Amino acid sequence: MKFLCLPGAYGSADKFQVQLAPLVNELLSDGSATFRFVDAPCEAVPPEGFEDFFGKPPYYRFIEPDEKGSQDTDVLSRIRDFPECDTAEDTMRELMKEGVASSVLSTNRAIQYLFDIMEKEGPFEGIIGYSEGATVASTFLLAEQKRFEETGRKPQIKCGVFFAGWPPLDPATYAMVLSDESDLMINIHTCHIIGSLDPYVAGSMALYNTCEPDTAIIFDHGKGHTLPREKGVIKELGDVIRNMMAAASAAA
Repeated sequence: MKFLCLPGAYGSADKFQVQLAPLVNELLSDGSATFRFVDAPCEAVPPEGFEDFFGKPPYYRFIEPDEKGSQDTDVLSRIRDFPECDTAEDTMRELMKEGVASSVLSTNRAIQYLFDIMEKEGPFEGIIGYSEGATVASTFLLAEQKRFEETGRKPQIKCGVFFAGWPPLDPATYAMVLSDESDLMINIHTCHIIGSLDPYVAGSMALYNTCEPDTAIIFDHGKGHTLPREKGVIKELGDVIRNMMAAASAAA
């Protein structure tokens, strides 16, 4: 199975390939999967104080404010004060409550960018995203579903793997999709790798809640907003993903 791999904000294809190397090597070891890592299309500058966290440039992201001089804030600048509410959906609503800059233009460009890559280099049967990349990957899956409903063109992607993601954006309205206020649902097999110590884990759970529950799997590596690397954890995760790929291929 061929996977398209999307890095997190302020990352790059090369950095994500290093971060994901243990899992990539596990799935390459028996020919289960191949991988295509891509940079996000927007050049970026990390928030002040986070430069060391993201390593050396170049930095990229998929989604950016439409108007960079706007008084509204970039949602990623709010991660220092991530809210805590009763439910994952309430937490995300509080985060996005007011003064968040519009990102319609870059979201639309990101979706078209991925469609172009899939047209030129596909078919891809799976998609992997980390953090912002998971949000964009899940948004893309909804965009594929929307295109199928409108044109009858069958989606390429059969399964998705999300590391520490946030919920998708509605490809029609660009609003964040939350399961308690939207009927939109990702209808393919998904695997959600979360860290129980991730300060943003509510985002991961809100993403999980937008996916078909009968074909969505949660895998908790027990750490923070990171990708797992321990040998035993990677072997277990590799088997979970292999089983998901087999089920997705059988269902297609």
